[in-house]
Amino acid sequence: MSLEVLSKNISNNLKRELNLDEDKRSIIEYGLFAFFHMGISILLVAIVGAIFNVMIEALIISFSSAILRKFSGGAHASTAANCAIVGVLIAVIPVYIIKNMSLNSNYIIFIGILLYIISFIIIYKLAPVDSPNKPIKKVDKIKRLKRGSIIILSIYMIIVIFNIITSYVSKKNVFLLYSSCIYIGVLWQVFTLTKFGHFIVNIIDSLFIKILNSRGGNNNEKIKQ
Repeated sequence: MSLEVLSKNISNNLKRELNLDEDKRSIIEYGLFAFFHMGISILLVAIVGAIFNVMIEALIISFSSAILRKFSGGAHASTAANCAIVGVLIAVIPVYIIKNMSLNSNYIIFIGILLYIISFIIIYKLAPVDSPNKPIKKVDKIKRLKRGSIIILSIYMIIVIFNIITSYVSKKNVFLLYSSCIYIGVLWQVFTLTKFGHFIVNIIDSLFIKILNSRGGNNNEKIKQ
């Protein structure tokens, strides 16, 4: 049973039990789907991250991207499964590579300055990026989401500054690694706001669909034989 079907069934049961109208049922269905999808995505990131010994770092990337996405929007995969797979790849692969690298605070500061300047500009110009299924038309909501995106990005910047200072005082590079994880989450999320980001996400999404369809076709052929 897919998440969509599960959310719909639960919302229909609640509609009958609580005598709700269709609008409230739809809101509940969307909320349930978002909750289930978020839970499964976090669980997958945690499991795969643990396998590669980068669970904490992968979760930092995942949460950094997801919280900012809540306000800024961005490109989406066509299915919940594809979205979860992309989330795992983005959260695990980069940190698995940089965890074994020697991190330098000067490089972290320089990269951070560039990243935040570019991110603030892109978010100010593009956010929030809606989807065809849920367009954002109200000017007040657009302003609120844009302001929220800038606030979240500012909070991330403060956390990074704190991590860099803590790393300098404690002489522990793990705080630089955590800052790098925030960078990756912000970079990916801001990238998905751009047209090129949409293009790349669509390519990845189409690739996963072809792989799943081909595997499904092969399974059907085996059953027929």
